[in-house]
Amino acid sequence: MVQEGASIAVEIITPERLVKQTQAESVVVPAVDGELGILAHHAPLLAQLVPGIIRMGQGESVELFAVSGGFVEVNKNHVSIFAESAEMAHEIDEERARLAAERAKESMKVATTETELRQAEAALRRAMTRLRITEGLRLGYRPPRH
Repeated sequence: MVQEGASIAVEIITPERLVKQTQAESVVVPAVDGELGILAHHAPLLAQLVPGIIRMGQGESVELFAVSGGFVEVNKNHVSIFAESAEMAHEIDEERARLAAERAKESMKVATTETELRQAEAALRRAMTRLRITEGLRLGYRPPRH
């Protein structure tokens, strides 16, 4: 049983930057086999991530991140998320994400090869993930207070 209020160290890293380094009570990541929930003292784990939303909980607040894939490693009460790209909710430009989704849908219509279609589908998934995060902010997800 995990003690209420127990925390786990979390870092989200991309090739370009350290996106976030903090403590959290819970972390939910989008893995190949579905969402994985991670609490303090979780067993060691290595899993592949798919494009989706990372949710980090601390008290009553939840912080959202858009991630485009990568890996998560859990070891010794530490979560390391190695992402191809990751954005904090406040970094997302909703209009830009909406335009990217529209471009991806158009690209899917005119794709002539399987590769072009897969690339357009991946672009659409990334854009839709970013839009879901901006919608989550409007619906009341509150970032942690520092």
